[in-house]
Amino acid sequence: MAHQRAKGLFSIIFKKSGRVFRQTAVGGNLSNMENKTTKFIYKTLILFPIGFGIWTFIIGIDSFYWFFPTMMGFGTAFGIIFWNLFDYEKFNGMEMTDFLESRHKLNMENSDENWNQITDLTEKSIIKLKVLEKSKNFLKIEIPRKLFHSILTAEKTENGITLKIQKKGILKFLPDNAENYYTIQKFEKEIKTTANNGYSK
Repeated sequence: MAHQRAKGLFSIIFKKSGRVFRQTAVGGNLSNMENKTTKFIYKTLILFPIGFGIWTFIIGIDSFYWFFPTMMGFGTAFGIIFWNLFDYEKFNGMEMTDFLESRHKLNMENSDENWNQITDLTEKSIIKLKVLEKSKNFLKIEIPRKLFHSILTAEKTENGITLKIQKKGILKFLPDNAENYYTIQKFEKEIKTTANNGYSK
């Protein structure tokens, strides 16, 4: 009898814990979706002045009307961010700091092996890279892109090695179809480290 009660109690606890787990998982997904939606709206609003300015320039000052360039500005901004959205959604586990961004960072343990592998990857790249600056503890290269080139920097300090990548120019805040994120993820996967080495973003 006591065994049956214990079994029943265990079953209830298991079911409740499973229910809590499912609710937490769903809640986490909803929270993540809300964060992505907020980021999407934020990026659209940032891009709006550019779209608004372009359509104002096309229409001209004489025939300037608020409604049309405003709607077209929002439409252009929304379209560009929406076009980028699918490329970022391809990556599982992407943090919100990387979502719809073109600036990314990767930290790793300071070791000669890691540093040599970084330099080897840049030197043996299929794409022709332009070395802007190179020293014993610092590397800065330009990666050619279709529209705006990217700048990749690697810096070695006592605390570790830091890889940073971003767009070249003033439009660093715009998404780039996750090109830079893909590049820095590729570095993370291809750099072979020892068992004591670790990564953090």
